[in-house]
Amino acid sequence: MKRNNEIIDLFDLKHQTNYRKTIASIAKTSLSTPKFSAFLNRLIDHLEIERALETGTSLGINALYMAGTDNIKTLRTIEASPILASLAKKQFSELLQHKIKIKEGTIQDCFESEVTVLQPELCFIDADHRSNAVQFCVDTLMNKSESIKCIVIHDIYWSEDMADVWEKMIVDPRFTLTIDIFQAGLIFPKMQMPKQHFVLRF
Repeated sequence: MKRNNEIIDLFDLKHQTNYRKTIASIAKTSLSTPKFSAFLNRLIDHLEIERALETGTSLGINALYMAGTDNIKTLRTIEASPILASLAKKQFSELLQHKIKIKEGTIQDCFESEVTVLQPELCFIDADHRSNAVQFCVDTLMNKSESIKCIVIHDIYWSEDMADVWEKMIVDPRFTLTIDIFQAGLIFPKMQMPKQHFVLRF
């Protein structure tokens, strides 16, 4: 993907504008590091997650890492861009297609229904990098999924707005354990322990 110079048309939800990029440039700027993707895989394995939900499929790499554990039975992923969804489907068709289901649409349109149907145990939030979108996802998970064990919010320091919503998550009384690994914030809403927050070098 980092060598693919095909140009595709995309839409920026935040600024409501169209723009063009090569697949290579998307891969170079939007893909997680292999270390972080492997972390998602190990986290799912450690928590024995069978059902996971992702927002922001992009090129599909993190979905493949998450679905690559023996525990995962179903991973649903939401992508607003039809062309990115198409590129991800190509990856899934070659690897783990039987585990991954992709839903095209915005989180505002799709997220609540996906949570209701799947009842995810883990959710990886990596789509709309705006505080109101992140808050919407977290509140929906807490209200609609009785099975949720862990919420992973990617890019918590992407902007001042994202940092602000992460600070709200840290002090939210619904969450007994929060962990900051800089690339992401981890929320464990149902841990049987006094409320605690940790910052880890990752």
